[in-house]
Amino acid sequence: MLSIIIPIDIDSNIYYKESIQNFLKRNDVEIILVKQEEAYTRAERLNLGFHRSHGHMILFHHPRSLLTNDAIEFLIQESEKKEKSIVWGGFTHQFDRRHILLQWISWYSNVIRIRWKGIVYLDHCIFFSRELWTSDLPVQYLFEDTELSIKFKQIRKPILLPYVSLTSSHRFLKHGIVRQMVINFLLKIGYKLRLPSSLLFAIYQK
Repeated sequence: MLSIIIPIDIDSNIYYKESIQNFLKRNDVEIILVKQEEAYTRAERLNLGFHRSHGHMILFHHPRSLLTNDAIEFLIQESEKKEKSIVWGGFTHQFDRRHILLQWISWYSNVIRIRWKGIVYLDHCIFFSRELWTSDLPVQYLFEDTELSIKFKQIRKPILLPYVSLTSSHRFLKHGIVRQMVINFLLKIGYKLRLPSSLLFAIYQK
């Protein structure tokens, strides 16, 4: 079975609904929605979702990302293999709007961050074999996907699948692409300096 876990924040995020609409009544897929009312931080919602799941293959699906049927079918087939391999990784990132800076961000995320550094962000829709989960994510407001990647890559390098994870560019368009890029860069510096995640989250939200 494939377990699809979606940490929902704002219900207007419709991309995840398009991803799962053809899999709602499948016996080989379970879909677990964890709402913000159940746990405020995304890390807590992912932890809750994992402990409710039963699948051999886990998919952490970003609510603002869209996966094709073929992408999800690939993970279903992977979960049903008799000779199960331990794998983890993400799908090829792409924004839903074409802009040279957004295209550069996606390239960096796919090539530098995943292939070179082994870090997979949630908007790539992280998948992993159940055996890799040895402890819950730390309860922090941001960069829980980085913490997960650091733990997993010590065991195995991530796989970048060719199927596209089409991600909303809403935040970049709302705040301005360059401004959002600068904010994201400052947040990463704050994370490296181990500033309180609550402070970083407050900056991110504003």
